[in-house]
Amino acid sequence: MEGIDTTRLGDIYVRREADIVKVRERVRRLARQMRFDTTTQIKITTAVSELTRNIYEYAQSGAITLAVAFRRDVSNAAGLQITARDDGPGIDEASLRAIMHGQYSSPSGLGVGLTGTRRLMDEFEIESGAGAGTRVTIIKWLPPAEAAGVRGRVDALREDFNAEDSESAVEELARQNRDFVRILGELEEKREELERLNGQLTASNAELNEANTRLRELAEMREEFLALTTHDLRSPLTVISGVISFFTSGRLGELSPEQKNMVQMMERNTQNLIELVNDLLDAAKLESGTLQLELVDVNLRALVNEICESFVQLAREKSLTLVLEDAPPNLPNVVRADRAKLRRIIVNLLSNALKFTPKGGRVSMRVELAGDDLVRIAVADTGVGIASDDLPFLFDKYEQARHRATRGEKGTGLGLYITRQLVELHGGKIGVASEVGRGSTFFFTLPIMGTENVA
Repeated sequence: MEGIDTTRLGDIYVRREADIVKVRERVRRLARQMRFDTTTQIKITTAVSELTRNIYEYAQSGAITLAVAFRRDVSNAAGLQITARDDGPGIDEASLRAIMHGQYSSPSGLGVGLTGTRRLMDEFEIESGAGAGTRVTIIKWLPPAEAAGVRGRVDALREDFNAEDSESAVEELARQNRDFVRILGELEEKREELERLNGQLTASNAELNEANTRLRELAEMREEFLALTTHDLRSPLTVISGVISFFTSGRLGELSPEQKNMVQMMERNTQNLIELVNDLLDAAKLESGTLQLELVDVNLRALVNEICESFVQLAREKSLTLVLEDAPPNLPNVVRADRAKLRRIIVNLLSNALKFTPKGGRVSMRVELAGDDLVRIAVADTGVGIASDDLPFLFDKYEQARHRATRGEKGTGLGLYITRQLVELHGGKIGVASEVGRGSTFFFTLPIMGTENVA
């Protein structure tokens, strides 16, 4: 085996059936001297018994070589290496491959011992061929705490190995029986412990199911409360907005500068409240799955132009440059979408760009093809930018409240969350590229689907 050094302890020749018991006793005694635990001692002796029996039954003679193994690349790794070799008929390549894959069976049981041995040991290597005999090498590694002192005890282990057997075959079998009884007792204790743990797990699962049921009920109550509250708020806000519009229309006469300022302040705050209510209502509909798309043919160029024109005055008031870049000539004029929802997606991205871009900055929008069946709409700005740590969470609910670069701006933190949900409802994807102090680019894709392709 590569990367492993060995120190040979000795050989045991196998010529008769009694040698199987002799090998087992020697190996068990050596494993005990190397300080393997009782369970591992049984695994090792069982494995070597299978190899020895194979030698006797299929080759009539052979030898077992025992050695201490050391890993070259690990200073504290030591174990017991056992090599079984014979000059018997060997195993042809096809049969050996079937044996190692657990696909070989024969009336004599050939192959069962080899696959069982491989499962019991840490390392397993076999060399065989028709008419060339068989050589099997196996290793069981010691735990690091026990392996540390093995190198200094090699001579003592060799001396003990070469000592004459002090136990008869009957005594060895009695010892094996005691070992198996002890292991069976340990297995029974583990079975009882497993049953106890299964009982605790069943009780815990019942408690979790009850808690999950209660959480679902609370979530439904929360969504119902939110929907009712937003509906009840929107009606009076609409009335207030109408009254404010009546004041600003001039039908009550010219307002003084102080009155104008107060009316404008009321108008701004009312509009903020209306946007908050709409965001909460849409978020509730999205989470409950009740928000539906009304798909129609939408003239994308016309919609983008309309939205940009509606923001020209706001950009001028903030001393910003707003640019709609020329669309490529092969851009389709019509896409299949919910016009109101698509408009809201673009408005959210564009208003965010204007909101977070300082005076003298630039905001641009571009529409282009992104493959044969997608259009890509991007809004770029030269604003404050977004920290890389915040980017993965930017489209989560209420994320704006935690975002460092935008903490000074007012908002619900639902805008980008709703935008992402609306994009994904259309079958598209949304993303962002940004760097603090260098601006941001938000972009989303939209599938191009003809009217005939939409159910």
